Formats: sequence, structure tokens, C-alpha cells
Amino acid sequence: MQSQPELASLRAELRLGGVFEHRELRSWLKLAFLVSVVAACYAGVLVYGWVAGLILVPIAAVFATATAMLGHEGSHRSTSGSPKRNAAMALIAFPIWGGLSSLYWREKHDRLHHGHPNVEGVDPDIRPFPFASSKKDHERCGPKERWFQRTFQKWAFWPMSTLMAVGMRRSSLVHLYRYPKKNGFNREFFTELACLTTHYTLWLVVPSIVFGPLTAFLIYSAIWALVGTFLALVFLPAHAGLPIVSEQNNDWIHQLETTRNLEMPKLLSFFFIGLDYQVEHHLFPKIPHQNLPKAAAITRAWCAKHNVIYLSLPYHLALLDAATFMADSYTRDALDPVEVRAGLVGRAAA
Repeated sequence: MQSQPELASLRAELRLGGVFEHRELRSWLKLAFLVSVVAACYAGVLVYGWVAGLILVPIAAVFATATAMLGHEGSHRSTSGSPKRNAAMALIAFPIWGGLSSLYWREKHDRLHHGHPNVEGVDPDIRPFPFASSKKDHERCGPKERWFQRTFQKWAFWPMSTLMAVGMRRSSLVHLYRYPKKNGFNREFFTELACLTTHYTLWLVVPSIVFGPLTAFLIYSAIWALVGTFLALVFLPAHAGLPIVSEQNNDWIHQLETTRNLEMPKLLSFFFIGLDYQVEHHLFPKIPHQNLPKAAAITRAWCAKHNVIYLSLPYHLALLDAATFMADSYTRDALDPVEVRAGLVGRAAA
């Protein structure tokens, strides 16, 4: 790119548009609403039984997914101007609600994924176990994983997405187990431990008293299995199908080369908690999700003005592209970032 614009000028336009202003009360009210719907679904199963559960459990999973993603905002410190209230949102929505360590998420998502999107061997989000997103990642796997990818990856991703919540929890527990070796037994460690204990108490122990242990376990398992699939439906189309690169272009445009927005109806967007606006979120993760539509309009116009690539696709097409990519991604070499940059600049000019 011959003359790369300064991102500061876009930041100034966005700040002038007020998109960095927090909408904290709306976020807390949204959290309360989402949690209330899940609680109502539980009550419906209690009153009307398993026939109603066939409808209410999937509804609860949709709202549980959106609730957990409010923790994503808290982790990025975009919920509030207060660090303590951002931390509170992350703790409530992640370990207490979702059973997922916020310390693990901060490392996996905030640092590695946001810092290195679609970079082979670095971005953990393009290496969802036991799948591979590039040929080199495939070759780094053990023989059993390679056999699995060759044999099953083309059709197994979506059925196995029901295990995503379990896999992420396992990884977060491993991360928490190792955490004191590097950081000691500090306040953050014990806070996470208390929050995770609260999660299993609220989701399993208390419902076991109300429903009985087997019914409580089945409802819990069904909801969080569906949450895993819904999380894949949220996160995968934003990056899968875009270039996997062998190393990083060390500038902000790398975020635009590896990220796209998802165009969808407002009702569906409500449940994405801003993650349909991935371009703006990756450039400025502290923008509250309520302000991202306005930020997107400003960013799209700015990119067009400066001849910078801006990727956006209807959700169903992005989902199809992501699913097609995952089917045989383990056979493809990661791309040279210089070649990716040249190709995308051409697309921007066109």
C-alpha cells in the first residue's frame, strides 16, 4: 500500500461521533433481561415438563449464549468507564454464568486472538481442537489428530461444536491450574475459583434440589451443548474463510485483512452483542456494542475515502464460506502476508 492512512484520523472521527461513550446502564439491563429469560425457561420446564423443554431449552441456550458474550465486553473494558465494573461484568458473565475462566479468556482471546488474528501457530481461535485451519497446523498435530482431520473434518465440525463449551472450560481449568506457577496465589486466582464454584452451585447443585440430579444434569448439558454451536455460529464466520497467514503484517491493516462484518437483521444482531461488527471491534475493542452500528457507518466511509479494504458480507454467505473453508482447511498452506496485502489492496481499488 503506497500511502497508508493514519488510524488516528479514523479514531478522531469516531470520537467526534461519540461512539466511545459508554452505555453501561443498558448493558446491565440487557444482562438482567437475558438472565431472566433463561430463568423463565427453567421455570417453564419445571411447570410443564420435558415436552415444553424441547422448545424452552433451545431458547434458553440462545439467551445463555448472549449473556456469556456480555463477558466478552467486560473483558475488553467496553462496558463501563470503571475498571471495577468492567471486571464485574466479565466475572458475572464468564466464570459465574458460563463456567469459563476470565483469566483464560483474557489470554486466549484478548491477547492472542486480537493481537494476531488468523496468524498460523499463534491465533488459538483458528485452531479449535481437534481441527486444523492450515496444512502446517495439521502437520504439527499428532498422528491420531491428523487421522481425525483427514477422515472427519469435512463433516464433523458442526456436530462437534456441541462440545465447544466443554472444551473451552477444560482449557480454562488447565489455565487456572497453571496460573499460580507464574503469578502466585493472588486475589485474581481466588476470585476466579470462587466464581467457578458459584457457577456449578447455581447451575447444578441448586437445580438438582429442585428437579433431581439427573434432570438438572440433562438440562444443563443440553443448554451448554447448544451454546457451543451458537458460539461457533457467532465467531466462525467473522474470520474463517479469510486468509490464514504464515506471519503477521505488523500494522493495523492486518485486522482488516483477516476480519469481516456480518450483515444481518436487527433482531438477530441483538443476540450477537456487537460481534457482527467485527471490523470495528477489532480496530477499537473498547467501543461499546450499542455504538458499533454508528461506528461501522463512519469506518466504512473512511475506508472508502482512503482506499482501504473493508470486508462485509451477508451473514448466510459468510457462514457458508466459513463452513466450506473448514471442510478442507487442513490441506491448505498459509498465505504469504505480502501477497495477501497486494491482493486486498487491488480489491479495495476496484
